[in-house]
Amino acid sequence: MKNVKDLRLLLNKVKRDVLGDKSYPIYLKQITYYCNPRREGVERYTNFSIPKKSGGERIISAPVAGLKSILYSLNTILQSIYEPSKYAMGFVIGRSVVDNAKAHIGQNYVYNIDLKDFFPSIDKSRVWKRLTLPPFNFSSDLADVIAGLCTMRVEDNDNVRYVLPQGAPTSPTLTNIICEKLDRQLGHLAKKHGLRYTRYADDITFSSMHYVYAADGDFIKNLHKIIEQNRFTINDKKTRLQTTKDRQEVTGIVLSNKLNVAREYTQELRMLLHIWEKYGYVSARESYMRHRKTSPIHRSRVGEPNIETVIMGKLQYLKMVKGDADEVYNKLITRFKNLISQSGNGTKYGIYKRLTYLQTMKIEEFENTLSAEVCYDPKAKVKLFFRCKDIDTPISASRNIDVTKLFDGGEESDKLWSKMRISLCDNGITQFYMLHKKLVSPKHTAEYKDSQVKLEQILSDIVNSDIFKSVLTDDVLFEECGEMVELEDLGDVILDNEGAKAIANLAETIDANVEVVKTHI
Repeated sequence: MKNVKDLRLLLNKVKRDVLGDKSYPIYLKQITYYCNPRREGVERYTNFSIPKKSGGERIISAPVAGLKSILYSLNTILQSIYEPSKYAMGFVIGRSVVDNAKAHIGQNYVYNIDLKDFFPSIDKSRVWKRLTLPPFNFSSDLADVIAGLCTMRVEDNDNVRYVLPQGAPTSPTLTNIICEKLDRQLGHLAKKHGLRYTRYADDITFSSMHYVYAADGDFIKNLHKIIEQNRFTINDKKTRLQTTKDRQEVTGIVLSNKLNVAREYTQELRMLLHIWEKYGYVSARESYMRHRKTSPIHRSRVGEPNIETVIMGKLQYLKMVKGDADEVYNKLITRFKNLISQSGNGTKYGIYKRLTYLQTMKIEEFENTLSAEVCYDPKAKVKLFFRCKDIDTPISASRNIDVTKLFDGGEESDKLWSKMRISLCDNGITQFYMLHKKLVSPKHTAEYKDSQVKLEQILSDIVNSDIFKSVLTDDVLFEECGEMVELEDLGDVILDNEGAKAIANLAETIDANVEVVKTHI
């Protein structure tokens, strides 16, 4: 590969191999348009922030669609040319956090350091220089084009720099390429002192059976010297030494005689499965949503989670860490599969074909019954919804409906409006509202008797156990009053305010007759 034209041909070949012959080609003018980070008036990256687990915010710079298309193919080319260092565990095909942690099992001391502002520490000139050296051996002009595509302009006070963005597909691969010298030097340092060494992106770990971590010792002095020579800075706030008396962790994985996840991780999985088994899918989702609202990481995410996908993801991570023969994993995955199989005729992870129409109304009847208004906002994230007492609830739309025509106010809109219906639907996992055309012959109709039996079972389980206190739907506490739930065949049951609200919400969800009345305790 000698010039930009050769680069374009190779990029397109890679793109066709991945996406097929029908993929849009990358043009030469597209490469020249995006390859100069100094060019003003060209939008190359969009910035947004996400919360850090340790507090504060992390700035993510995502390339625009045209540039992203180039960078994905370019990243594949770079990975095929370069063989990563044996010490690099992050963003390397076939390696993971598990491999990173496994290297440090059974050691008396685990020493972690973090490199500050890792991606912005690597500027365009370093990328350019490295691409002119083996195994790449690109010409100066071609290396300049590639380095330009992969870097972005940042302003630090009055200082303008061109650095690797955190969020570009090529940045992790390029950091491993740039850190080859760092890995080699730290690997030699570890060997000299009888230590083990790995690096996962900016997270560096040493471990040993003996102590060499004194601040004025040779190891620490040489470590700081090597980091500075490679133009990186240690984040002192994240430096820590873990002994066998501590819970040793490497990249989030607990070290003991074997790899493990944190106890809290398994406890959360058990809790979600237990609530789903005892009180149903909706309660499990609500429990997860409460945790999500208190977590800075989860709070930034948009939309409601699919709880079976959440649980499956957690189980897959547990399997990756502990192995598929682990007893805890096998017990939890069995419980999850049983829940999925009991939920109806489902496909993988609970996407169900069977749809039950619990209640169907004309739009006008729906609005009058709920004192609500059906709304459509094409600029909003949730475009179709109904508003009731200043609360917006999403409405799904059948695929054969053009919602835009329905709300354009024309003559055709009035005709379509009269044909529309809104149903409360159940897909075997959750309930939701759906806008659709008039049903000719509904195949699946919910029976009130089934709903009542289901509610009685829920109430019986809640009343006869202490766990109902975890099924909260409101964080407000009332110290001076409680509430009474009246249900035929169960008698009067006095609960605290939170328990009563939970039962009332469950009853409302499945359209059962439960009356909640206030009473003083």
